This record gives sequence, structure tokens and C-alpha cells, in this order.
Amino acid sequence: MPGRRYVNVIVEPNPSCPDGCVQRFLAVGETRTVKRVLYSPGGYSPGGGDAIECDVEGLTGPRGDSCPARAVSVEDSGAGTALLLYGGDWGLRLRPRDGGAAVSEPYLLLDDDAVLA
Repeated sequence: MPGRRYVNVIVEPNPSCPDGCVQRFLAVGETRTVKRVLYSPGGYSPGGGDAIECDVEGLTGPRGDSCPARAVSVEDSGAGTALLLYGGDWGLRLRPRDGGAAVSEPYLLLDDDAVLA
């Protein structure tokens, strides 16, 4: 039986996430790079009308430089599995494609169909 593979999300305190964040997830799929997602501040749901199409990137300190955003299927006690979207040690930056203000998140748990590219 193969060993379990975990993803540790460690976001250092920074201007976009002042409290930082530490989470550990059990991966059940392969990691991939993600560039575009549907994002809803209240949580994404399939067919939800309030979802915004966003370009997504990871952030890494100490200047908040960009790095790839990554996604992997993880166990989620409430939903069975979910897609974990994570970035660098400063979290994620989402830029709405409609020109709205950029949003930062430490990480996101999404449905598979929220990933567009």
C-alpha cells in the first residue's frame, strides 16, 4: 500500500493575509498548474451566478512576486473530495478578467469545474 501524500499550505503573515495560515490536506490526486478559475467570495458552487472568472497566480515573499498556482484533489470531510488551490508562501492572487479589483486568499477549496485553465 503506497504511503499517504500530504500537502502543507503555509502562508506567512503578509499585507494580503495578516494572520498567515497553516493547513494540511491529504492529497488524492496529482498536482497541476492552474491559471484561470471561477471565484466567488462566498464560496463557489456549480452554476452559481455570482462566480467571477479570474486569472490566478501564487504569491511569494518578501515582495509578493508571482509564482504558479497549483491544484490537487484532496480529502474534504464535508464533501468527500475537493480541489485545493494553493500558491506560494504569501498565498494566492486572483485578478478578475472583467477588470475588478484583485483579491488575495491564503488558499481555496473548489469544485473541479471551477478550474477553467
